Amino acid sequence: MKGWLTHNLGLKIISLVLAIGTWYYAVGEENIEVTRVIPLKVQMADSKMTVSAISARAVQVTLSAPRTLIVNLASQDIQAVHKIGPEVRTAGEYSFRLEPSEIRLPSFQIRVIKITPEAVTLKMDELIVQKLEIQPDFVGEPAVGYKLLADELRMDPNAILAQGPKGVLEQMKSAKTEPIDLVGRIRSFHRSAEVKLPPGVKPMSESFVSVYIPIREEFGEKEFKDVPVYILRAPSASGVADLSPDKVSLVLKGSKLYLEKLTPEKLLAYVDLADLKKGDYELPLQVILPENVSLKDKEPIKIKAAIRSLTD
Repeated sequence: MKGWLTHNLGLKIISLVLAIGTWYYAVGEENIEVTRVIPLKVQMADSKMTVSAISARAVQVTLSAPRTLIVNLASQDIQAVHKIGPEVRTAGEYSFRLEPSEIRLPSFQIRVIKITPEAVTLKMDELIVQKLEIQPDFVGEPAVGYKLLADELRMDPNAILAQGPKGVLEQMKSAKTEPIDLVGRIRSFHRSAEVKLPPGVKPMSESFVSVYIPIREEFGEKEFKDVPVYILRAPSASGVADLSPDKVSLVLKGSKLYLEKLTPEKLLAYVDLADLKKGDYELPLQVILPENVSLKDKEPIKIKAAIRSLTD
């Protein structure tokens, strides 16, 4: 028995190694199926025509190939390309069936088993170039008390040349920039922003625009009611005064933010009765205001003062 095992031992070992190698080769060559989603590219023979809409921008393909070839196959290694010939020259709807031969694969050993969807529908349109005005797309509002001065807004350039489907561009008069954030702004600033165009439309000139956004403090008006009128200096000795009115309403103008915080208690309105004797007077109201606000009305308010002696 032992002699049988050791007889031609070298030849038996070589046979065993070959058998194992053949088994691994057979397993490695076993075909398997995988599914990948890949983008669909449509090529036009007529440069004056373009695709304005398509029912599927990607397709799902089921592939079969030896395990060693397909296990690490990525979607970017595969391409789906359909060519539309020069016979298609008019705008309208066009349908086609994507064939396995239109799937570009990295190896001839890989086979296409199935393509989904089976049919693709697209709309053809004439390719045109059109000038579009640029509109900044502002998001949010400046800080409270500040505003955007639309009349002082500047853009360079203020228009763009765009190429795309006639049916799309003919409905467009302008194009917006990417969003420009205004939230909390208190100062003017410059921003370089890209012009955003719909799918199928591409810029023929510079697609970035330089925008100057002017932000200014907002001014307004506010009425303060029942502001008391004070006597700065009393009349001559032994005299007292009655004021009419003894409270007034003042309309102030200035910084909107400051006006919102201002209260009547911070305003000083008065008349000066120094050296005045007994009698009736009409005196201009004097008002002391913060530096950044002023009275709306230029004409001073008149206050009547009736001065009498203590014995009257």
